Amino acid sequence: MKLKERLFSDLGVIVFGTLLVLPIWVNQNFGHLDFEQILFLLLSDGQGSTVDWSTIGKFFLFFIPVWSVMGLILFIIKRKQIKINYRSNRLKWAVVIVSVAMIIAYDQQFKVSSFFINGSDDSDMYEKYYVNPNDVDLTFPEEKRNLIYIVLESVETNFSDMTLKSGESVNLIPNLQRLANDHISFSNTDGFGGSKMIRGASWTAASLVGQSSGIPIQITKMDVSFGEEKGFLPGVVSLGDVLEDAGYTNYFLAGSDANFGGRETYYRTHGNYEILDIKHYKEQGILESDYSVFWGFEDAKLFEYAKQEILTISEKEEPFNFTMLTVDTHFTDGYTDLSCDFYYEEAYANAIHCSDSKVYEFVKWIQAQDFYENTTIVISGDHQTMNQDFALGMNDQETRTIYNAFINADFESYDLSRLIYREFSVLDLFPTTLSAMGVDIEGDRLGLGVNLVSNELTLIERLTMDGLDEEIAKNSDFYNSNFLQLEPSE
Repeated sequence: MKLKERLFSDLGVIVFGTLLVLPIWVNQNFGHLDFEQILFLLLSDGQGSTVDWSTIGKFFLFFIPVWSVMGLILFIIKRKQIKINYRSNRLKWAVVIVSVAMIIAYDQQFKVSSFFINGSDDSDMYEKYYVNPNDVDLTFPEEKRNLIYIVLESVETNFSDMTLKSGESVNLIPNLQRLANDHISFSNTDGFGGSKMIRGASWTAASLVGQSSGIPIQITKMDVSFGEEKGFLPGVVSLGDVLEDAGYTNYFLAGSDANFGGRETYYRTHGNYEILDIKHYKEQGILESDYSVFWGFEDAKLFEYAKQEILTISEKEEPFNFTMLTVDTHFTDGYTDLSCDFYYEEAYANAIHCSDSKVYEFVKWIQAQDFYENTTIVISGDHQTMNQDFALGMNDQETRTIYNAFINADFESYDLSRLIYREFSVLDLFPTTLSAMGVDIEGDRLGLGVNLVSNELTLIERLTMDGLDEEIAKNSDFYNSNFLQLEPSE
């Protein structure tokens, strides 16, 4: 075999081995990923992404030993002059078996077969349960309330009961738990709990859509776009749309580039949000053009900018919706700035603990302002953490829930029994947020969500978690034609 052919052959073996082991690395670091999430990233605006050097470092730390072993095996084969009969039936069968094993591993990891199998079935879930906000009466109070909506990256209630690798038992979010206990928080238990993560809302952009429109991201067609070209769910009526029609001005603040995942398109086209992201602050000269920390700029700056923006906005006559997304608790190990206390050996634990303090301080600042009396604060996590290694330290591995708290809410009335033992998802936050702002919702349902202080059953309570996920995985002609506005298939 010529040198060039031998090099290509060796490279092919290493690439094949890498692909074979890759699902193990992905599972260890990210857990199981839905195929829809991967498709979404391919079909949405990809600008604004950043290089996560921590993940890249973990990738090489995992694979360098793998490549070393493979290289050693190839070296021994050549040194011993072991001849491999590439035409041998045994080798062919070995390749077939390994290939089949690899296909199974990828299918288990990314749920590819279920995507195609379930996508071939049709769901009538939207015909049965979807409520278009334009089709029901939404009655705002005479004096409209402002909304400050804080989305916490990857924050679960399970962070309150952890055992770290050092063996220390800790509550990493004592302040967030205090806010939930002192105000209104919906729980799956009679204690500190939250919402369940459902299919189609398991990554940030999808959760933002779910929380503000009451529907998940569903992809069963390949001619879909989630960006400027075809629009981001152009047929959806969202919280931003409802509030804009009611005379509100909408704002979205994020420490990253809002273009990533189509978020900027979604917010601009659903409520005409003013986008306050890293591009904005660089254009304003507030940040240097080459400034880059973690995913853009850190939460210390995020809360500083939020205070400045809200003080200015609150002086205006029209009511406002100020939605913001934290980032310091993002996978893999988060970001902890030097103003934080480094209590723990694990970087991610420090990032979560510090974020907990920053959010609490920000809420206390809001409560000290003149505009607070007429302002509702909603705090919600977006999805479960993707740091699977860290999640193994959660003392409750069976039930993982996403954080929520409603502060200074103006619910018309509610029964305390409706706050506990609720099985719900982020879809239910859409109508519940409006209700917390004092809005009377005809029928107490919007999108696929229900007003959690009402007696309406959520979809999880009606269909179970597995049942809802199964319906979301199916094809929906209603979703495709009404929300994505695709041409019907012939």
